[in-house]
Amino acid sequence: MKQTSPHARRQSRNVSHISARTFGRSRGFSLVEMLIALAICAALLVAVLSALVASFRAYQATTEQASTHVVGRIVMHRMMALVRNGVDFGPLPEDARDRFVLTDQFLFVDDDGREIQLRLDRGNSALLMRVDEGAEQLLLEGVRGPTDEVGASLGAFTLEYENGTKLVRASFDLTVEADDNASLTLEGDEVIPIRLVGSTAPRRLVW
Repeated sequence: MKQTSPHARRQSRNVSHISARTFGRSRGFSLVEMLIALAICAALLVAVLSALVASFRAYQATTEQASTHVVGRIVMHRMMALVRNGVDFGPLPEDARDRFVLTDQFLFVDDDGREIQLRLDRGNSALLMRVDEGAEQLLLEGVRGPTDEVGASLGAFTLEYENGTKLVRASFDLTVEADDNASLTLEGDEVIPIRLVGSTAPRRLVW
C-alpha cells in the first residue's frame, strides 16, 4: 500500500479547509444585501404605479372632454336651429331704446307654432327646455352661465334687438362640466370644463 508523506497530507488538509471556507462565503446573500434589493424594487414599483396613475387620469380627462364637447355642440346646434326658424322672441327690452337683453330664460315660437322656452337653471346647473305647457325637458347637465368680476350672474343668453321689438341676433354663452361617471379610484376626479359659445340670427327678420 502506498504511503502518503506528511507534507502531502498537510497540503490536502489546507486545500479542503480553503474550499470549505470559500463555499461557506458564496452560499447566499446577506441581510443587508436583501434589504437593499427590496428597497430598489419598491422604488421601481412606486415609479411604475405613478406613471400608471398619470396615464389613467390623462385618458379620463381626454375622454370626458371629447364626449362633453360633442354632446354640448349637438345641443348648441339644435338650439340655434330653433332660433333661426323662430319668431315672436322674448323677453323684450324694458326700454325700446335698449338694444341688448341679458337673460337666463329665452322664449320664442318655432316654425311649427309651438312656444319654446329655453332656461338655464343655475341652482341645479341644468339647461332646460319647455314646449308649450308641457313639462321641462333636460337638455344638458353640469351647465353654468357667465359671471362678472365679483361673481354676479350674467345672462347665458344675449338678445340683440332693433327698435325694441325685432330680434337681430341671439348669442349663447354656456360652460359645461365634463360628466364624471368613473368608478375606478386610480382615475381621480378631475373635471375639465368646456365653454360653448354660439351666435345666430333669425331667418325671418320681419315678423
